[in-house]
Amino acid sequence: MHLVLVHGYLLGGTGSNVYTANIAKSWKHMGHAVTVICQDPFAGRLDFVDEFIVGTAKIPSEAPKAGTVRVVVPDINGLLLVYWYDLYEGYEVKTMVNCTLEEIEANIEGTVAGLKKVIAQGVDRILANHAILSPVITKRATEGTGIPYDVKIHGSSIIFSVKNRQDLRRYAVEGIKNCHKLIVGAKYMAEFVEETFEVEKNEMGLVDKMVVISPGMDPEVFNLSDSLKEGQEAFLASVADFVKRKPDGRRADKISLPCVNGPNSPSDLNKALEEIVQSYDLRAADSDLIERWIPFQEDEPVICFFGKFQDSKGVGEILMAFPSILEKIPKARLLLIGYGGNREHLEGMLAALVGGDLEAFKEYAGAGNFVDFPPDTKKFFRQIPQGRVTMTGLLEHPQLKEILPLCSVTITASKALEAFGMVSVEAMSAGVLPLCHDHTGISDVIQAVKEVDPELGELMRLEVRPGGLHKVADGAFIVEQLPDKVERGLRFLFPNGFHDNSRRREVSAKLREIAVAKFSWDVICRKILE
Repeated sequence: MHLVLVHGYLLGGTGSNVYTANIAKSWKHMGHAVTVICQDPFAGRLDFVDEFIVGTAKIPSEAPKAGTVRVVVPDINGLLLVYWYDLYEGYEVKTMVNCTLEEIEANIEGTVAGLKKVIAQGVDRILANHAILSPVITKRATEGTGIPYDVKIHGSSIIFSVKNRQDLRRYAVEGIKNCHKLIVGAKYMAEFVEETFEVEKNEMGLVDKMVVISPGMDPEVFNLSDSLKEGQEAFLASVADFVKRKPDGRRADKISLPCVNGPNSPSDLNKALEEIVQSYDLRAADSDLIERWIPFQEDEPVICFFGKFQDSKGVGEILMAFPSILEKIPKARLLLIGYGGNREHLEGMLAALVGGDLEAFKEYAGAGNFVDFPPDTKKFFRQIPQGRVTMTGLLEHPQLKEILPLCSVTITASKALEAFGMVSVEAMSAGVLPLCHDHTGISDVIQAVKEVDPELGELMRLEVRPGGLHKVADGAFIVEQLPDKVERGLRFLFPNGFHDNSRRREVSAKLREIAVAKFSWDVICRKILE
């Protein structure tokens, strides 16, 4: 079959980008011809992409060959419409809520023109991502053709766009009411979608067409590791390749953090920190990472966050809790893998922790309301030794697959709803114990483990205290509970001390077995095509 994926963004990083890339790879492995319509100007560098075409006029008249992936970037006049603001190389970027209807229609029309040229090649089925705008694009491009299309919901388009601007709803309704299946990644998301479109749900046919199919992971990407030394060597070699390919990542010696304890307001400090992020390629590994790398030792349990550095992910609260974790586990290391507009907030917080400056810490953490403070911040603030925390910048799968299995636990502490706990499943496939907030789509991952091993599932669970407006979870409660939760998890994995990996190896094998059985991409992709 010739299968098409419609996705208006990149094919690397996190969330729906990774989802799209993995669906394309799995369908390719199954022998299908695959076309991906997206806006990734660098997709030609990806190892699973066989053809890369930029520009609507250059789209071929014939379909790609069976067992290959063709990526097409149609013309949208350089204006990328996003749900959550971020920087994208080569584009002017505007959030959906700030776009004019003319700009939205122009984006739709440009992508429809590209998709129609693909459809003319002969297409069997289409999968469109997000509630907006890919479904309405697909609907308009397929009118009169009889080609069936499905829609995969990812939470961000609804949370940050549809719910915040009434006139965007019509695009979601138009696209979804004509689709064959509406795919959600977790039971919670099914309820969330019905609640969001309560008025329109009958018109859209939500009850009849909605199916729960979780996202997945590629068992060939992540695997277990027994050698700390060899794993780090492979990781650093992969980082060197990445830096050579993308050399403009962050360098610490070129960054001067803005002064605090002065007259600048929190909003001024927030703006200054965000401007620093624009001075380097935030979608690259830090170009000085190899120089700064302090090797992990056998008796040092590694706590890892990997994802986007933004306030809703709870990464700032994880860093705030780390000094208290160190008091319980003095040899612990914290590894922060990711990218985003709050990178320099984290850097300022870390510098203040190392320097023992509580007031500076509070100013960096409070800029832009990045962190939810516990009632007594001083209780959790401790000066920490240099080198206990490492930030890497963005890492792609070739680097993640080497470093992730060397970690003992990961933390998924999102303050906002999550369509699914993808990073937790990836951690499990690498044999790492994920500590997860028990809310929204993340709960499905915990439940999947509980069905096999109730004790292990409960150990993974981070409790949730509601966070008020637009927040499923209160970040202050993350800070309060993490030290005990992390200690409990590490003591479970290493009951005889951190030199003895026997229990951890047993747990790692079980976590991977569950991940492969329940969340493998091949399993997921077959369900989508049923």
